[in-house]
Amino acid sequence: MSWIATAALATATACGGDDAASSPDADVGPDAAAAIDAASGYRAEVVRHETFTRDDRSFPVELVRVTRPDGARTYLEWIRSDRPGPRAVVVSTDPYGGIDWTGEEVDERWAAHPAGTYEDVDGPGYDGSAQVVYYPTSWTDAADQEYVHLLDDFSVLRVHGRFYAGGTVVDDVEDMKAGMWFLAEQPADAVDHGRVGVYGGSWGGFESLYASAYGDRRVAPVVTVALYPPHDFAAWSTFNEGRAEPAYGATEGHRRRIYAVTGGPPPTGDFTGLTTEGLCAGLPAATLVLHDEADNLVPIAQSEHLVATCGADVVYWRRATGAAPGDASHGPLLDEPGLPSVTTYGLTYLHRRLAAADQPLIEVYVPTALIAHLTTVRDAQLRGADVAFAAPRLRELCDPRVYLLDLTTGTLPPGADAVAAAVDQVWGTTYTGATIDAALAAGLPVP
Repeated sequence: MSWIATAALATATACGGDDAASSPDADVGPDAAAAIDAASGYRAEVVRHETFTRDDRSFPVELVRVTRPDGARTYLEWIRSDRPGPRAVVVSTDPYGGIDWTGEEVDERWAAHPAGTYEDVDGPGYDGSAQVVYYPTSWTDAADQEYVHLLDDFSVLRVHGRFYAGGTVVDDVEDMKAGMWFLAEQPADAVDHGRVGVYGGSWGGFESLYASAYGDRRVAPVVTVALYPPHDFAAWSTFNEGRAEPAYGATEGHRRRIYAVTGGPPPTGDFTGLTTEGLCAGLPAATLVLHDEADNLVPIAQSEHLVATCGADVVYWRRATGAAPGDASHGPLLDEPGLPSVTTYGLTYLHRRLAAADQPLIEVYVPTALIAHLTTVRDAQLRGADVAFAAPRLRELCDPRVYLLDLTTGTLPPGADAVAAAVDQVWGTTYTGATIDAALAAGLPVP
């Protein structure tokens, strides 16, 4: 299933920007100059209409340009469900994908490059040292990656950050706000404005949190999922300045996009509007962050602080040791076999809160990946660590509506059966699909 492979790749690599020439800075936050509660100042136009076909289903697609109040442009891929009536919507953040349909010189120039690492020539303050990862993403590639949501009958709005095109961290926030405005403007016979969720990973996780907190309140999300997200950029910058190579070099472009707004790192930089505390009021009660303790690109302290400050739900990959200072990695969670379990947890959390009460859900998983995560949980138990986060997330997989598509066999067991099998293997228990949920209600097995 190629769409699963591309979705996994998008989740793993999402760690965003706009054309520096067309993206003047703007304020960040609920009182920003760009109105977030009205259509005033935004203008949308459809660049092209397309139809995405998969598994004998056809989905109408609009490639959209939004001109923002600050004069800059944001690009969206709006993929409508093929089911009738108003649909719940997943807002999906894409910080890095290269698109070639905008008509802008910067995108046409980059589109000539194959996927790879290049000089960050359009980044702020480029002086020959920063690099950027670029991978071309056709509109069909993007729709393919979003099929995990379309499969469950949700519509999808993909917001392109275009990191390669330059801009600043504030431009990324403004891109997300433009996407939320566009969604709010969609008619009620097509969109259920009360069932919106936002999903993203790493730099896209930052974008998902800020889209949720500062986006148009007419589509205030009911659920937000952010995988290993940076969000408090004062704390992140302090951490990042202490990294060794190659991790330090891998995030130079991100630092430049931040410091172009703040004026520099702490303690001299002004990080107003770019810290955790400003997010809490706008985030939904159902906010989930997922993080590996060995993440050396975004420290787990970022998610721990969000949980402590805003009250988010969490899934951790606790480790006996942390990362080496030079590791350019989000941690071993992405090394799990097949599809990492971070995707299974994140998508299930998202979809359960968007779906109708009687709506069956097909989620994706690889048994050995789930077992790998549960093994880290049991190991953490044995070290005396707090693993209370795990049982509630496993119980969500046991929801009678949830079926887990095993990507290794193509089978589709009820989620409870899959969880029981994984728990039994890791803890040596004898639960079944009929007994596992009640058992987990009391907590994890004792190792």
